[in-house]
Amino acid sequence: MGKFSSQEIESQYNLIKILLAEPEKYKDAIDAIKKDIAYMPIELKKKLEEENITL
Repeated sequence: MGKFSSQEIESQYNLIKILLAEPEKYKDAIDAIKKDIAYMPIELKKKLEEENITL
């Protein structure tokens, strides 16, 4: 897997936070992210863990 820039990580992180703000509205997108979590960059996983954000 290639390296991700901090800007890409921040962008993905912000998108996840937006989706989780309205979980009923974005259920399908959240479910898709859950399926792809194994392929998520390590940096993004760490950032989500630091903020206690779980999918």
